Amino acid sequence: MDDRNITGGNRHNSCNQSLFNDIMLGRTEMYDASKLSCWPFCRATDVRDGIPLSLGNLCKGYPFALNGHIFLTSEAAYLCGEFSDSSSKQSIQYSLMEEPNAFLAKKVIKRKNLKYVRQDWEEIRLQWMLYVVWQKCIGNADFRNLLLSIPDDAVIIEDSTANHGATCMIWGAKNKELRKARRARKKELCAAYPTMKKKDLNLLIAEECGKITDVGCFVGENNMGKILMLCKIALRNNTVPPIDYELLREKKIYLFGELLTFDKEEAL
Repeated sequence: MDDRNITGGNRHNSCNQSLFNDIMLGRTEMYDASKLSCWPFCRATDVRDGIPLSLGNLCKGYPFALNGHIFLTSEAAYLCGEFSDSSSKQSIQYSLMEEPNAFLAKKVIKRKNLKYVRQDWEEIRLQWMLYVVWQKCIGNADFRNLLLSIPDDAVIIEDSTANHGATCMIWGAKNKELRKARRARKKELCAAYPTMKKKDLNLLIAEECGKITDVGCFVGENNMGKILMLCKIALRNNTVPPIDYELLREKKIYLFGELLTFDKEEAL
């Protein structure tokens, strides 16, 4: 099957569509780190060129509003979409929104309610994620500025090399050679600074490993990285990313009992 035909890809019609043509959601990619300016992120402590790469959904510190409700993380908002096919799932959604630890929201609350995940979730998850991350961009200036601080030629990649979950190749991409090189550098630093305070050593490791970027190839769909790049392009050009609002309306998404109509394409 041609990956370009995956349901939930870009169907957005816009006069600005050409800005986004080089980024295709739902397609497996290979990024040669020796030729491209790859900016992988994995942990909230990752850093490159002095820029913190706290871009992941689980990262704290970037609260935002979605349809009048404040979410502490984009992961919680994304997970609410999994339980959005009727107004009766409100209690699950409230539990997700109120959980301050996004990891627990994913690993405990979601797992406990897996039987209630909407059956068509795979058809809408890419567009829902794009919508959620865009709301985070327009609703939190710090996150918006962080994203805009990354160079325009950067290929943003969620590094899922150490992740073995079912969707790790959907949201991210793997590069075992880069991981090996960074682990070797970490080992060197630990040996060189045996008496350094753990906090300071971890900061040094993050900075030094962040300098190693041109090793190996990333392979995966990298939809999270692509979504961040789509939002960055939209912010830079004062427009909106290619969210498939038609699909989201068709699928009838409820948030805390209210049917979302997506009647406004929000820009800054």
